[in-house]
Amino acid sequence: MENLWLNISAVLAIFTLAIISPGPNFLMVVSTTLGDSRRAGLFTALGVATGSGLFALAGLLGLILVINTLPHFATAVAVLGGGYLAWLGATMVGRLFRPRLPLTAATVAAGGRSPLQAYRAGLITNLTNPKAWAFYFSLFTLVLAPGAPLWAKVFLNLAMFLISFGWYALVALLISERRVQPLFLRAQPLIQALLGLMLIFLGGRLALSALFG
Repeated sequence: MENLWLNISAVLAIFTLAIISPGPNFLMVVSTTLGDSRRAGLFTALGVATGSGLFALAGLLGLILVINTLPHFATAVAVLGGGYLAWLGATMVGRLFRPRLPLTAATVAAGGRSPLQAYRAGLITNLTNPKAWAFYFSLFTLVLAPGAPLWAKVFLNLAMFLISFGWYALVALLISERRVQPLFLRAQPLIQALLGLMLIFLGGRLALSALFG
């Protein structure tokens, strides 16, 4: 039992360090919050967390082990995920050249894309990230024993979902907080352009590496 708790603690510690590192999920939550609204950012965080929960469930059920044996699966995921990220980045950059209402305190609190659209963006961004597949594959094959009891698997799945949602929701809330809003409002076009270009770069690199790497 002591070793089991040590393994669970190790999994959650590694997972927490992984999600707080800036990556596509972080960029998606930030860009949605700044470009649309706080509400949209929170729903994007929920979508990312759902993806984490699905990854954890697949890992705990052994599905990731099966999926990783499928030929060309990783390549397909990388190409689709990279293309999706690049498309989202291009959409963000394109917004800069279209007339739109400026981001204000009112639009930060509510408005922007629909909750379903924001949720879907977070979910797809997470699920189509090939690095996430590799991460969960390594995590559950190297750290957690296959014969772990059911309660431990359920606990891990729930904990990963809550940690993921808690972190990304905190990010959305912090950058839309009234005291820091003026900083983002003044730099909104620059931030939006940089985030969009970063998504295009990340997406293009993922897709090209999968095809030609």
